Amino acid sequence: MEHPVNRRWSMRQRDWAVVLWIAFLAAAAGSFVLFGLVNPLDMFGQWVDEYDIGVRLAYGLVFAFLYLLCLLASALTMFMVRTGPARGHVRGKGGRAIPKVKDPSRSNPDLDGENWQ
Repeated sequence: MEHPVNRRWSMRQRDWAVVLWIAFLAAAAGSFVLFGLVNPLDMFGQWVDEYDIGVRLAYGLVFAFLYLLCLLASALTMFMVRTGPARGHVRGKGGRAIPKVKDPSRSNPDLDGENWQ
């Protein structure tokens, strides 16, 4: 019997692994930039004065928020990539035919005598 670790991942498992990893890297980069510009205790100072929040908890909360935001964006991107049009769509294959333009005055008698050219 084959061990479950030795098998290949399905496409869905690989997609979720990529989504989670890209979201983590984006949140880490965003945290580096944000924490380089702003002290996290300054961001929470006015909202949670009654709680004793430490620097580590502030860093963790901001990173968790950024991670969830990046996870949402990454998952939405993967969804749009996987549910997009087929490969031949760019070359015009598999699409609908271009509709013919008709004179609207034929189906609506109120529009007689107008120039639709």
